[in-house]
Amino acid sequence: MTWLISPNVEGNELSWLTEEGSLTDRLKKEFHDVKVEVIYEGIYPLDRQYFSREVMLKSKNIPRIFARTLVQENDLKGAWSSLKNLGDQSLATILFNSPEIKKISVVYRELFLEDDLFKYVDFLTTITKRSLWARKSSWAKEGAILNLIEIFL
Repeated sequence: MTWLISPNVEGNELSWLTEEGSLTDRLKKEFHDVKVEVIYEGIYPLDRQYFSREVMLKSKNIPRIFARTLVQENDLKGAWSSLKNLGDQSLATILFNSPEIKKISVVYRELFLEDDLFKYVDFLTTITKRSLWARKSSWAKEGAILNLIEIFL
């Protein structure tokens, strides 16, 4: 899977993909009604050294964004301990409200029907599109890294 430094899209889609602020706040401005639905929280099945949190951001009960957060299990005891207590709150409440947290990278990828991430999201909520755009960002706090993948539905 090849990730790109810059997405090859234009217009509104590019605007969403390259949004620097909170996607939850942007959804609230655009659609007014936003709900964070937690799909999974726990040990990441593909690598037991990581804790995973998966959510679906919905507006008017329509899935808009799927997000998966990964942090090393031992970082839950320190830098990223607040991740365990988010409940149905957006990750943005942590990322954009602490000067200690810095975004250190962001890359983009178009997902197609044969991609495992596309298949997984399609399993969670039926996808009618032939491709989906995703962005992957890394965030640092006290030397600990949080990885975030957001898929735009």
